[in-house]
Amino acid sequence: MNKKIIYLALLFFVSAIFSCSESGEEPIVEEGESSVQFVKTEISISGKAGQRSVILAWENVEWEIETSGGESFISNISPLTGGQKGKSGYTTIYFNVSENILLDERLDELFVVNKASGKKVKLQITQETLPFVTVNAAAKHQEVVGFGGMYNPAIWLSADNRIDASELATMYAPDGDLQYSILRLMIYPDKTKWEADVAGALQAQEYGAIVFACPWDCTDALADYIDKDGDGDSDKHLPEKNYEAYADHLIEYIQFMKSKGVDIYAISVQNEPDMHFTYWTPQEVANFTANYGAKIRATGVKLMTPEACGFSPDYTNAILNSAEAFANTDIVAGHTYQGFTNLSSNYVKGRHDYVESLYASHLKPAGKGGWWMTEKLFGSYGDDLESGDYKTWAYNFDKLGLEMHMCMEAYCSAYLYWYLKRFYGMIGDNNTEHGYVAEGEVMKNGYIMAHYSAYATGTTRIDIDVPNENVLATAYLNETENEISIVALNRGDSAFETFVELPEKVTAHKAVETTQHYNMKTVETELSNEQKHVKISISPQSIYSLKVRF
Repeated sequence: MNKKIIYLALLFFVSAIFSCSESGEEPIVEEGESSVQFVKTEISISGKAGQRSVILAWENVEWEIETSGGESFISNISPLTGGQKGKSGYTTIYFNVSENILLDERLDELFVVNKASGKKVKLQITQETLPFVTVNAAAKHQEVVGFGGMYNPAIWLSADNRIDASELATMYAPDGDLQYSILRLMIYPDKTKWEADVAGALQAQEYGAIVFACPWDCTDALADYIDKDGDGDSDKHLPEKNYEAYADHLIEYIQFMKSKGVDIYAISVQNEPDMHFTYWTPQEVANFTANYGAKIRATGVKLMTPEACGFSPDYTNAILNSAEAFANTDIVAGHTYQGFTNLSSNYVKGRHDYVESLYASHLKPAGKGGWWMTEKLFGSYGDDLESGDYKTWAYNFDKLGLEMHMCMEAYCSAYLYWYLKRFYGMIGDNNTEHGYVAEGEVMKNGYIMAHYSAYATGTTRIDIDVPNENVLATAYLNETENEISIVALNRGDSAFETFVELPEKVTAHKAVETTQHYNMKTVETELSNEQKHVKISISPQSIYSLKVRF
């Protein structure tokens, strides 16, 4: 077998191994016994940026690589020259490609040139589009009621830590910076103190916010005292003989606020019944709700479950497993203090999975909507406080940002922070002990929640698929089904650029973004010619919100 036959056999073998998309005959540049060619005449590559390679087969020739000469997505070609007279071989040609952020695939070309004859052989490179972000408006999940936090309690804080009218406008006005939509009040045990919250509640209500209220203390007059932990401490407790009087106390609060013009949307049986405020056993809260819940609901106010500190299944299941108690419950609520995001912890994952399951197992079949997360804070204790980490963007993004995303993905209908005005809250309070934050200054936590409140309140969550493991996103459809919103967290270290594919033609589109360096900044979006794809670019380590209208 002569040298030429051996060469052709090898060429056929290599071509079969490396071929991925070929068409037509492979042209060969020949000069006597010389030849040079790419083993593939056409290749198709993904839309992602990175390094690619092709194989060059040559014999008895010196060659060089040329580009098409126009605008190219190819760079850093190596090697650019090679070959040798009297020799033959195979050379791997490496090159980099940029990310294809166009709506359509794009083409480019490389040429291998016989340096002696000047003849060229072409390699055509087709780069596919990036996978698009897609939404499915037909796949509907929980209704989203809104977002907000705790109106600083008058009985716990001095006057300079209360929220004034201008600060409330910053947080709740429809044209304010944050556009929050739910305000939580404390039901003070002393009814003479109830007036302290009326002005703020009225102002939030005038802005369109929902106002709901929660008791911490069943009042001294109705309480007895028990040692709930067996540690010798005395814990306030409501005896069964006073259940009806306690229901009347809550109803009196509802009626008082109504007489002042405040329509309480919902009321809780107890804030954290598993803690030391007023202690209830799970069975006691189920019995109270079963026997007196209807009386409270007769006022037209929705009844919430007691809000256990760690969304304890013991307390929630006591309500769910009592037909009478569950029938008298409009909202299942709790707090995520014992963890929700660290799924590497078996305990946290178990609690997360339990809370997530509530929607499909009980709430949706009963027509009660999603569950409510009614209290959480980050950065007020431990190493986070001492180090000052709680003030950094990375801390807020990784704590509140991640938890809000995971709660929404887990069928949450409302998310409430603890104190709205505090050094670890939504706006500053002039605290100097733990790092100065000017009074009324909006903090990073405040803007993170604003992305959800401004873009998800009053919607229904729908399915979204994002082809990037570093980007976490949830999507929402408005009530009239002519608007879709997306809230996304880019937890990666590089920008995420692609198109969002929409089900109908888009008539308007807007996006805002918050990073370490800016807050709710309007960022550029671009609409495709056929008006069904919006081009987006999400900065690394940012929270981003997009709204499109049809």
